[in-house]
Amino acid sequence: MGCERPYYEDLNYRPFLFYIVFGTDNEHLDISRKRHRVDEFPDGLDFLFLKRPENDEYMDALIGGTLGKVLNDNYYNLYEAIQKTDKWAVIRGEVQKDSDLHYIRNAIGFVQALVEKGAIGVLDLQTFTLYTPSEWTSKIFDPEFDPYSHVVILTSKMEDGSIWLHTRGMRKFGRPDISMEKLSENEVDNAARVINQMIFYSALGAFFSRPVKLHTHNGLTCIVKPEFVEDLDNPDFNNSYYRILWDECELESEIDK
Repeated sequence: MGCERPYYEDLNYRPFLFYIVFGTDNEHLDISRKRHRVDEFPDGLDFLFLKRPENDEYMDALIGGTLGKVLNDNYYNLYEAIQKTDKWAVIRGEVQKDSDLHYIRNAIGFVQALVEKGAIGVLDLQTFTLYTPSEWTSKIFDPEFDPYSHVVILTSKMEDGSIWLHTRGMRKFGRPDISMEKLSENEVDNAARVINQMIFYSALGAFFSRPVKLHTHNGLTCIVKPEFVEDLDNPDFNNSYYRILWDECELESEIDK
């Protein structure tokens, strides 16, 4: 996947990025256009350097609270290590030009340059994902860009016994996250495939304003009927989102045609 967005619509709804690089040396930062695949620092992003004790309160707040519990549960050793660092770099903000995906390629390149200056970890604050330096390089920087590396699909068991699939990270593309509700156990796999199709086309700039037919890689055709919910304060997403009821989707297998 390249950097073009053939389905792009300007919705005046800009991508928001937030990366923290822990323990990096901010002196004599070496940015290479060729090696790091950058051509500019994206307009709208801030590039901050924080250090203790001057920025203690803000630094502790960034990785504390609910996020701190998530990081402690999922990345215990690395979370312990980043808390002991006293120099951080932060790349954050609302991207102003998003008609293509050069902005995220450039941001990734700047983070990589910081990683190479002695960092011990990188936090993607949009997905609550904490990377070691080698993981960041091998999973995010080295491969050809694909949106699935930048979005997570979370699974939650609801009180009524149904399954809820919901994404985090679509705000990096300036598009709503996806909430797929009222799933049974045996419907989760197909629902996840449909969500992946929505992630792919959203990254290419699509906005789902009406029912849409999607074709998954396992031969399933699904007509989804997304309800757009404009609620940037919802803590499950920190983003607006599409609410989709699985029992309202229309399914058709290729073998049934």
